[in-house]
Amino acid sequence: MIISILEDDKDLTDLMQAWLITAGHQCHFYRSGREFIKSLPFTNPHLVILDWNVPGLSGLEVMRWMKASEFDNTPIIFATTRSSVDDLTQALGDGADDYVIKPLRQGELMARITAVSRPYKINQEPIDHKPFNFDPHQNTVRIDGSDAVIKLTHKEYEVAQTLFTYPNKVFSRDMLLESIWGKFTAVSTRTIDTHISRVRVQLQLDGTHGWELISVYGKGYKLSKK
Repeated sequence: MIISILEDDKDLTDLMQAWLITAGHQCHFYRSGREFIKSLPFTNPHLVILDWNVPGLSGLEVMRWMKASEFDNTPIIFATTRSSVDDLTQALGDGADDYVIKPLRQGELMARITAVSRPYKINQEPIDHKPFNFDPHQNTVRIDGSDAVIKLTHKEYEVAQTLFTYPNKVFSRDMLLESIWGKFTAVSTRTIDTHISRVRVQLQLDGTHGWELISVYGKGYKLSKK
């Protein structure tokens, strides 16, 4: 897999390069946001890893640029020292597929790369859950009677599709983590909460369109027809 990394710490890039090459990946490193953006048409990576605080354009600005370009479907992992819930929420809300806090650990980073890049385990054909129409090839959702297309990240799409595939089923956070991120993931449960919140807001799963995504106290989340 081709992985492009935005990281300005030379010692860390040397370490990550050793990890990634050992795992069989081809990797490209860039120290500034502008340099990273210029490289994308030439490297066409399968996945990118972004540090937040780098010279020039920040990792967050680079991601926003990608989401408005032809690279909007490229999976994105943030690897940063910024560890607040607000930072996590902002990055995931703006389109990141995952978020890992430095110092990096080899096993955790490899698990997150595998989880973000693995193929969907659910139906790959467009599927209707009236009034929603899901397109797994574009990670988009349309609502009957509207021309608007709702664009989701890879993981937001998987969360939504999993919930719609099993309506009325109560999913614990651990169940969703294992189903979507993989059995041995190091992702925290707060990542699930952030993705659930994003999906609920973007698809208006408050009963507006006949579906309601609720928290089940002490158990997890459930999607059901209202």
